Amino acid sequence: MANMIEAGKTPVLPPAELEAIGYKIAVYPLTLLNVSIRAMREALECIRRGEPANVLGFEDLKAAVGFPEYYAEEARYKLPQ
Repeated sequence: MANMIEAGKTPVLPPAELEAIGYKIAVYPLTLLNVSIRAMREALECIRRGEPANVLGFEDLKAAVGFPEYYAEEARYKLPQ
C-alpha cells in the first residue's frame, strides 16, 4: 500500500504510476482535508473583501448533501392528510 501525503517526504505519484511499479492500493488520506481547508480560506477571504465566493448552485448543494434522498424518504413515510 502506498500512503500518499502531500508535502510529505515521499513524492506523491499518480495512481497509474503507482500501479506500474507494483502497488495495488494507494491512499491519499489528507488530500480532501487539505483542499477543503484551502477552499474555506479562499471563501473567507472573499467574504472579507466583500466579493462573491465561488459556490455551488443551491440545487447542486442540496444534491451533494443528500437532500433528494431525504425528500424521497420523507415522501415515503408521509401520512395522508
